Amino acid sequence: MKYIGLAIFLMSSVLAFGGQCRIQKIVWSGEHSDFDETEMQSAVGAPCDGWRSAAQKLERYYENRGFLGAVVEGSVDSAGALTVQLNRGAAWVWAPAENLEAGKTKPEAFAKLAGLEAGAYVSPTDLERADRKLSRLGYYERTAPAQMFRDPTRNRIVPVFHMRAAAVSEAEALLTYSSEGNAWEGQINVNLYNILGTARDLQLEGFIGDDSRHLDGSYKEPWIFGTSWNVVARGMFNEETVTASDADSENSNEDSASAESIERILYGEIGVTRDIGFDFSIGVFVGVSEDNKYSSLEVSYVSLDRFALPRDGWRIDGKLSYKMDRPDSLDNFLLAKASVVRYQPIYKNFISRISGVAGGIFPSDGKLKRTDLFALGGMDSFKGMGYQAVRTRAYGYSELAVMWQDGYDLSIELFYQPGLYRRSGAEHGWAREQDYGIAFTQYRKNWSINLYYAMRNGCNFLDGIIGFGVKTLF
Repeated sequence: MKYIGLAIFLMSSVLAFGGQCRIQKIVWSGEHSDFDETEMQSAVGAPCDGWRSAAQKLERYYENRGFLGAVVEGSVDSAGALTVQLNRGAAWVWAPAENLEAGKTKPEAFAKLAGLEAGAYVSPTDLERADRKLSRLGYYERTAPAQMFRDPTRNRIVPVFHMRAAAVSEAEALLTYSSEGNAWEGQINVNLYNILGTARDLQLEGFIGDDSRHLDGSYKEPWIFGTSWNVVARGMFNEETVTASDADSENSNEDSASAESIERILYGEIGVTRDIGFDFSIGVFVGVSEDNKYSSLEVSYVSLDRFALPRDGWRIDGKLSYKMDRPDSLDNFLLAKASVVRYQPIYKNFISRISGVAGGIFPSDGKLKRTDLFALGGMDSFKGMGYQAVRTRAYGYSELAVMWQDGYDLSIELFYQPGLYRRSGAEHGWAREQDYGIAFTQYRKNWSINLYYAMRNGCNFLDGIIGFGVKTLF
């Protein structure tokens, strides 16, 4: 019994000592920097076996700066002194990115799209970011995670991706019917992406309704003169039949409220854009119409997990556009607009989409043409309105949608949009808007059909908008 009691006493003493052991100071061995000392200083006061978390953080720091073999070694003596040695090893740089999947993208274009600069220090974190970026471009379908392979002859790492070419170019026809106004509207979109495997994009959109016609186009020429900048040319033609009561200009003072006129605008612009890192992009544009000159600044942040039916991530866009003075123009103005969208998985196949949009034109009392104002209505804003049903100086809305997605084959969505906008013409004042409805999308290989029904608060359930669309990928 005496020996058993002694053993218990000694064991208790050892456990007590072990539980109280703390790192009192850090002693460095070998070459190191002030930054290394600062990073490891967080281990002081930690348990004697708890220094590894600080060491791993320092190792990751160097791994993302080319030193893939960086190792932090340490040992603690009986006085609580931690002796640390950093072995960084040799630095590694990127080789041009490669794709193991068969695809139509040219090798040099794929390497630029990945965003990993050849000759720059290797970073596993950047490799993951590049993998996500390529997944959401829409050009590819990822078949496996990205990998790193060592160049046997030089200190280079070859980033290898598994990106199968996707049938991403699309042609879409959308037909909508509003029972409230007994109005039919049609829209056709043609988007050509990654033309001939060169990352060139061409987008065209046409719309026709009872009192509105619209044509919009955009073309991107990537990496102009071998730089990281893209040249983007955009153009727009819009024609609307407006009454004096609709216009927010001198026409609103006409005696006849039923007077009609045709208002047209032909507008073109050219600008440069570039990616900043893997998630941000910036663009600067200048444009001209028959009586206006414009300059614009656009920024965006995109971290969505994929192009088609995203399940997780953010998209944030902002735009500032200034209409400059010309001798025959109306008042100058500044247009500001911002939008944010967040996709969040809820449970299994259920996903939520939370978004918000706000825009305004300043000064708010300037004399503007109807076509200078924001156009609200349609699938890109208030879904319960017809396409471009409302023109306004200022608006804002939020949206909450709950979706059920079956992979890439089926999506069912319930949405609700509360918002408000500033009325134009004789009906000055803020108008509240609440839209809600259901959308259904079914995919079959390279074809998909879309059906939605959207209503506005206070309207009869039968006075909604029915939309039917067909899309093909090629």
